[in-house]
Amino acid sequence: MKSEMPPHIHIGTSKDKFMLKTFTAMLVPAFIAVLAIGEVAFYHLMIAVGTALGIHYLIFLMQRLKNKKPTYPTPYSPLVAAMIVGLSMPVLAPYWLTASVSALMILVFKYGQGYFFTRKYVNPAAAAKALLLVGLSIMIFLSEPLRTGLIFHPHHLRLDLLSAEGFSSVDRFYSTDSLTAFRSLILWKTHGWLGGVSGLAVLVVGTLLTLWAKLKWRIIVSLLLTMAILAAATGFITGGYVLLRIAFHVFTGSVIFLAFFMATEPQTTPMTYTGQYLFGFSLALLTFGLQLFNVLGGSIIALVILNIFTDKFDKIVLRKPYGHREVKT
Repeated sequence: MKSEMPPHIHIGTSKDKFMLKTFTAMLVPAFIAVLAIGEVAFYHLMIAVGTALGIHYLIFLMQRLKNKKPTYPTPYSPLVAAMIVGLSMPVLAPYWLTASVSALMILVFKYGQGYFFTRKYVNPAAAAKALLLVGLSIMIFLSEPLRTGLIFHPHHLRLDLLSAEGFSSVDRFYSTDSLTAFRSLILWKTHGWLGGVSGLAVLVVGTLLTLWAKLKWRIIVSLLLTMAILAAATGFITGGYVLLRIAFHVFTGSVIFLAFFMATEPQTTPMTYTGQYLFGFSLALLTFGLQLFNVLGGSIIALVILNIFTDKFDKIVLRKPYGHREVKT
């Protein structure tokens, strides 16, 4: 028997080069976030990166002192994960929350998963954020748990997205003196995830990164296309501005940024082409359902849930193990 490199692992480049390409692409939405929001965005990004890299180098030093092989010989993978944390944080998040998510991500879901399970089952940034924010939201002993956790924000829970009249509040919320709500959602907004300030910029940069780093484009296409179809169908059924519906459900940071930079992680998403299409479709269904019930950042919850069942998506079409074949001697 001869063992070959599994096709989902071999992407034509090294892991470090893949991470550097991803980090380079993320500098664009990071720059736009700082330009639009100012020092608050800069502090969130620096806190997320500083926290994760500080813990990474501490563990790295301990492993070297004990003559153990470093889990991450270079800082590129922790750096990318830290940037994803920073860019996926809501604008209104307190700094301590960003630091907490970053620390949880690197300790538990980056190093911890690899140590205890030998592989990653869930996206580290998404899992850390979902666990901490949902956890804070259900801590009833806090004075304002929903507001503290952010993911079930009281303002969001008051929205009515199931009627044309209720959806009109989205128009008022995103409209500015210079931009309509539709243009704001696509071009320039200062609400939601830092990485989604400009949905159009993320779309362009994400597409270029997909070609450059060979991301799992089938997940991206099936996710965004399904979201657009569901939004359009809901708009036609309930009435109102259909294009605004599509912009709201597709170009919010929790969808457009997640589609390119979180939902395509090689280890926690399906390897088969059919599995990737089904994964993106399922992610869209779960995310859209959560959005309709006003959990507007619920895409990370949907992603973590589907990450756990990644192997099931592959098993739908995979009938024999990758990487082995009989070789005639």
